[in-house]
Amino acid sequence: MEPPFSPPSQEQVDWIDDQGQVLGVVTRARMRAENLLHRVSSTLVTRADGRVFVQKRTLTKDVFPGLWDVFVGGTVASGETFEQNARRELGEELGIFGVPVLHLLDHTYRGPQTQAHIRVFTCRWEGPVTLQPEEVAAGHWAEPQEVDQLIAQGELCPDSAQGWGLVKAQRKITMG
Repeated sequence: MEPPFSPPSQEQVDWIDDQGQVLGVVTRARMRAENLLHRVSSTLVTRADGRVFVQKRTLTKDVFPGLWDVFVGGTVASGETFEQNARRELGEELGIFGVPVLHLLDHTYRGPQTQAHIRVFTCRWEGPVTLQPEEVAAGHWAEPQEVDQLIAQGELCPDSAQGWGLVKAQRKITMG
């Protein structure tokens, strides 16, 4: 059963400290306005041939609008686990359901627009992808070198660029 829909600005999220302890439950709008540290899931969707799915964020996104992203994910709602969020976001953004997600690593991103403790997952998907038009403007399967080019050109979300670098450095997945 899916949780009841609440407008993104009213969504309740956990404001956390550097150790991941909850300091309070706040609205997503307050979290963004005050750039509070919060939880995020990010899932790298891969194919057997080594390609990864990249998606272009819509211009209406509240952070990093119009940039490319190599991870599917989002803000973890209060009371939701990282894994629950990862599965929910895969379904919402790409129409991917019922696929196992594997935890790769955790990292913290701190930037002027957002601060997040990010749990990175990966999943293998050989099926079709259905883009959610409210959040995803475009998407395609890309070779890992294309992701590196997007980073070099400043066209990949900075938090995802950091995560991509960590995944590559730890050789958590085959990069083609």
